[in-house]
Amino acid sequence: MTYQIGLPGVTEERLQEVEEELGFKLPKELRNSYKHENKFSIGEWEFHPIKDEQYIKRTWDDLVRVNTTDAEDYPSGFLRIAHDGTGDELGYQLPDTETIVLWDHEEQELFSVAPTLKIFIEKEQQVDRSAEQAELFVQTVIETGAVYGLSKFEQSGWAYCPSNQEESDVLLFFSSKSAAKALQTKEWADYHLIRLDLDLFMDGWLPNMIDDGLYCGLNWGPELVGLELDPEDVLADLEG
Repeated sequence: MTYQIGLPGVTEERLQEVEEELGFKLPKELRNSYKHENKFSIGEWEFHPIKDEQYIKRTWDDLVRVNTTDAEDYPSGFLRIAHDGTGDELGYQLPDTETIVLWDHEEQELFSVAPTLKIFIEKEQQVDRSAEQAELFVQTVIETGAVYGLSKFEQSGWAYCPSNQEESDVLLFFSSKSAAKALQTKEWADYHLIRLDLDLFMDGWLPNMIDDGLYCGLNWGPELVGLELDPEDVLADLEG
């Protein structure tokens, strides 16, 4: 889901023409992406295309036009490369041609989001996978009526990870025994496999987690990477 089907990649000659119009050389990783495919999307971000006369309607709002229109509304040197439809823009703060930055239209500020375009793509891929994992969790536990996890003691010490969002923790839950057992390694090697009835999970665990400001990690793999979900949203999904 990294690249959605778009338009054929552009030539080196066309990229050089665009660079002449902009007045600077495009970042190497971005150039390679345009050679691979024009008008592509990564996650929720739709990248501004290179204008192509063969597909003029689909490439009207091209990279050059976007960056030469309303430039005064953005920080000087900000190269806009993608948008998410909300007013936020993704790009580079030149002369830095490595770091991917986000223009938050509400805060009117730039924020660094990834050290390179490659890493940004990898992060977006992981978000997509994590969303699929969470969706599978909800579908499965509704069917089976069971939620699994690991606990140091049979009544306490649930397996968790520190949150990356704030000073909180992410409690880990799984939709199958095998998914939970996959994490019975290293510091969790001696942890017990625990089964929770779905009713107990919904009526007890999730409300308590809401009160305590904790997050849910659903069907995370051994790499311990995934979405940190608000238990209130998880409860709403389970309730349908």
